[in-house]
Amino acid sequence: MAIRSLIVGILFISVFVAIVLSIAWVDKSQPMHEPAPLAPAPERPIPTPMQ
Repeated sequence: MAIRSLIVGILFISVFVAIVLSIAWVDKSQPMHEPAPLAPAPERPIPTPMQ
């Protein structure tokens, strides 16, 4: 009976660790938030003409 509870405990811990690692693993090369493709571009200030 102790073997069965040990196996269940190990499986539970391994599933928990897998979930935590899958949440924590983020590809750092990709931007965290990408703007929607159809969203209007952010307004840029219009430079004043130099005199």
